[in-house]
Amino acid sequence: MSEDLRKYFTTGEFAKLCHVKKQTLFHYDEIGLLSPEIKKENGYRYYSYNQFELFQVINLFKEVGVPLKEIKSLLKGKTPGRIVPLLKEKSAEIEEKIKKLMHLQKIIQTKVALTEQALETDFSSVSFQYLNEETFMISRNTLHLPERKYIAAISELIHDVESHGLDEGYPVGGIFAREQILTKDFYNYTHFYIKVKEGIDNINVHVRPKGLYAVGYQKGEEVEEAYSRMIQFIEKNGMQVGEYAYEEFMLDEVMVDGFENQITKILIQVKELLM
Repeated sequence: MSEDLRKYFTTGEFAKLCHVKKQTLFHYDEIGLLSPEIKKENGYRYYSYNQFELFQVINLFKEVGVPLKEIKSLLKGKTPGRIVPLLKEKSAEIEEKIKKLMHLQKIIQTKVALTEQALETDFSSVSFQYLNEETFMISRNTLHLPERKYIAAISELIHDVESHGLDEGYPVGGIFAREQILTKDFYNYTHFYIKVKEGIDNINVHVRPKGLYAVGYQKGEEVEEAYSRMIQFIEKNGMQVGEYAYEEFMLDEVMVDGFENQITKILIQVKELLM
């Protein structure tokens, strides 16, 4: 190899430097996108180190979805005035993708945390727990709605949460009023809810009050048994049912097979029994 060629990469060396197969470089040469700076009569091909920078730009555009034909057109008559606006556009697209991925990561982290909490829980237990207030986005009133409107209310709630960018992976829950609990009307929520960030304005919100709650669990369709067990526990400890009860899935169909294996967490607001 002559002195001059010491500054150049063979096709194999350049492919290794760029982390691609030699066939990729051959293809780029065939379509006129990136050709070796030197082509010898004996078939040897050589790339300069300056072409590595060009390859990086090609790869950058390719990674953000620009077709090779369009990349070729851009590079053929490239000027800062043409390249910079496109780079800015692609930078904005990447930033948006990062936001979406971070949002997806938050949803996954929430589901993992809820599931890990469930794995450490004794589902036969009932206990009193002091809970801080939490903010929920709620549906329209669903009490005694016909079936189709009932389903529509859930869809509207999910859509509202997503459209406001508030979905963090928390499951849809349901709210019962005190009267429903006492009359054993366990199949007719007053509202559905999804936990959201605090301080959200101009949306339908319900703030679950801080205070003492009886916390128990329902497996599958054992709703009456679960509430009966919890109410007995409340009364046995000299307390009474408060204004609301809240239900939320701990293990849903994403994590377990069959409705009979799904676990619902029940939180009943309690207050002292008036004598």
